[in-house]
Amino acid sequence: AILTIVGDISEKEIDEIVGRYFGKWDIDRKSLYDTLNVGKIIQSKDTANPEKKGKVIRLHKDITQANIIMGGIGISRDNPDYYALSVMNYIFGGGGFSSRLMKKIRDDMGLAYDIHSLFTPNKQLGMIRIGLQTRNEAVKTAIGENYRQMEKMRNEYVTDTELSEAKSFLIGNFKRRLDTNRKIADFLSMVEFFNLGDDYLEKYPEYINSVTKDDILRVARKYLIPENFVTVIVANQKYLNID
Repeated sequence: AILTIVGDISEKEIDEIVGRYFGKWDIDRKSLYDTLNVGKIIQSKDTANPEKKGKVIRLHKDITQANIIMGGIGISRDNPDYYALSVMNYIFGGGGFSSRLMKKIRDDMGLAYDIHSLFTPNKQLGMIRIGLQTRNEAVKTAIGENYRQMEKMRNEYVTDTELSEAKSFLIGNFKRRLDTNRKIADFLSMVEFFNLGDDYLEKYPEYINSVTKDDILRVARKYLIPENFVTVIVANQKYLNID
């Protein structure tokens, strides 16, 4: 367990509080992750047949807006690909109205009000996912376009503008994670949990700025693999024109 305290409080007061409420804790030094076989899961391969898509799970519900999640295996937080994936994800679908998915699926095609991608690293394996809502009748079109955008990320370099804007946002937004005591506590806990080092705050901009177009193409090919994704569709199934 990690206890982080941020605020107008002395070290002596902290010692008293911790001793009072946690002094009798019986600490088990064995990590939860040591008891799991998560490490046996095989991560994504570098090559794939783009025509072969992943598993599809369909759940019927009498609704007019279909809910779609497309997800695959991601990375551990200590994976060297973390920073390249951060930049790639911002360009692909994590950058809000600046992202390719939002511009194409929402602005150009009018298929969804919101669409996003994210990746959540963990101590061991994390997750990569795309999420959106669309009309039942538009599910096939929306999923197909997601696959096309994945293939574009895998086969074409991002532009200079996309790369520059992604880096500027990620570095600039990083500072907003420290504008309240709660956010500072969350940040310090995260740094401790993932063992990122006391200089992580100073090093982060350097890590992001070091990402190149080649890095982005490489991680897109490594992790955005359609055949490794599972697609879950919650919708009124009678309106779906898919196999």
